[in-house]
Amino acid sequence: MDNIKKAIELALAEFQKENGPDAKLEDGDEFATILNDGVLIIGMEDREAKIKFLLGKPYFVDFSTGLIKDEVEN
Repeated sequence: MDNIKKAIELALAEFQKENGPDAKLEDGDEFATILNDGVLIIGMEDREAKIKFLLGKPYFVDFSTGLIKDEVEN
């Protein structure tokens, strides 16, 4: 259980590093963190934190969906 808690703490630290120390998830927000042995997804749904681990090696696909407005494909 300590490893799960540590993984969540590290993921939240990265979220705050990227978004600022006061950043909080709004309802419907979520983010993913790639770990050495899986993926951790943290989100907010109905004002409750939702945490999901996908264990195993993630697949990487070199493809952009174009869904992020700030990123322009060259």
